[in-house]
Amino acid sequence: MWQEIEDEAWEYVDAGEMEQARLAALRVIQMQPDAIDSYVILARTSNTLGEKIAFAREAVRLGEIRFADEIEAAPSGDTIFWADLDTRPYMRGLCALALSLWEDPRDGAQADAIATAQHALRICPNDNVGFRFMLLEWLARHERWDEGRELAETHADDYRTEIKLWAALYAFHGSSTDRAGDFIAEAREINPDAIRPLLLKTPPKDPPGKYIALGSPDEAKAYAAYAHDLWRSVPGAIDWLKTVAKT
Repeated sequence: MWQEIEDEAWEYVDAGEMEQARLAALRVIQMQPDAIDSYVILARTSNTLGEKIAFAREAVRLGEIRFADEIEAAPSGDTIFWADLDTRPYMRGLCALALSLWEDPRDGAQADAIATAQHALRICPNDNVGFRFMLLEWLARHERWDEGRELAETHADDYRTEIKLWAALYAFHGSSTDRAGDFIAEAREINPDAIRPLLLKTPPKDPPGKYIALGSPDEAKAYAAYAHDLWRSVPGAIDWLKTVAKT
């Protein structure tokens, strides 16, 4: 019965009815204190950062207990995280924790967010949640360029404009302009509008809506909305990008 209530709670989340989702999740926890997803829902619906982090930590703690053997063996063909429906709440907990920690202004919190996302990516290399996208931004913001470059190269074959653009920035930072140019060319093949928003004097607003079509102008704007400043933090990157844009 508690599973049905938890499913309803997620439906409330999807509908934007966060208070109803919160109340449903609390009901579940009264019935099943180890319901990982309900703590994730509480993290999602909380109005305070401290509560978000606390609920997400509890979801992760419960997942680490329940899946201790699988986590220790990961990555493994025996348990493919996310492909196994039972492990999905734990992965959602890791995502909620990483995102909440990234918002935390206290010393060390963002480093913990990075470590959490790296752990998630290690145990689930197929990355159905999207931790690689978080990390490519976060590592750049913390000037951990070597780690970010390695991650970008690992996912260089990923058919996503965002990945190609991050890979180009990391390559340029590492003085591999030819490699960076190749990534830009690949990005423009996927999305002809890929670099235009990056060249605007001010960053574009993040496009509204939950879903953005791959290869669309909105996809390019969405990337530039949060990567605009990082490209300008790398000396010469924008001038180089302007030159590339003319070719």
